[in-house]
Amino acid sequence: MVFVGYSELSSIAAWIGAGEERRREIAEQVALRQGLELESLAPFRRPDLPLASYRALEGLFRLVLVPGGQLEMGFGDLEMAMLHAAADAQRQAGSLTEAWRSLLETASGARGLSRVVPPLLVAQNAIGGFAVEHWREEIGELFVGEGGDPRSLPEPLDDGLGLFGYRVPWEHEWEWLARGGRTGELSALGDSVPGETELHALRAAAIRSEGPDDGDRHASISNDFGLVGFGVEAELCRDAYVQPPSRTPSLTAAIEDRVVKGGAGATSPWQSDGEWQGLLTGHRMRCGGLRFAIGVRLVRDVD
Repeated sequence: MVFVGYSELSSIAAWIGAGEERRREIAEQVALRQGLELESLAPFRRPDLPLASYRALEGLFRLVLVPGGQLEMGFGDLEMAMLHAAADAQRQAGSLTEAWRSLLETASGARGLSRVVPPLLVAQNAIGGFAVEHWREEIGELFVGEGGDPRSLPEPLDDGLGLFGYRVPWEHEWEWLARGGRTGELSALGDSVPGETELHALRAAAIRSEGPDDGDRHASISNDFGLVGFGVEAELCRDAYVQPPSRTPSLTAAIEDRVVKGGAGATSPWQSDGEWQGLLTGHRMRCGGLRFAIGVRLVRDVD
């Protein structure tokens, strides 16, 4: 994948180096070409990384203009070392579970895939079943699924979203967005193995910040890209699920056969010892029956 638009958006470093005047010019041009309202051009968590945010769908959502970059998918060396250290502690305590063994096996097979990520316009929050139901009148037919159930996704999903200029991200795009451009961290919560207490805090903060009108709280809980809630909703990707991941991802129309990322909040309170893995950025699963508890994070390509 090669991006041939604004070179200043090809990487975080290029965007920072573009300078204030050029960043403002690009942000305004993107707004004009995409039919969006430029809301601000300011940092979220990282002081040297100002990002443009826009109002979309008549102010219902906030989109953030995120620069692209290079990504190693899955679990990197630092992350694998953290997982093995945590697993060793569990083993010494005599409490290493089958979920831990399965995680280490699948994580080892999902490494070393390098991807180039293009710049994207990204919804600050994932849209889960609750939000779809709450905003049904405003969203119209964008998310209303089988039998008019607003909590299920319609098929063909891509055609429906495409009418509005949106799509769901590829898996490597999702990881780039979830990591906020960082490496060596297990989840959006940092470099430690997360627990259910951390999940509750993350989910509560994300729910309180639904909608575009809470900029201060968004800034306080977002990652470096200004995005919120990764790992909580089970978020759908475009890729067909194969294990281990393919070096050439393919698109499938069937929602049940797609990759899902996140989802730790979809099964809370946790019923076994494996649900926490949904908070891990490198974790992946097949959608399957989750389609009725699925969320999407809208993205738009930057022309």
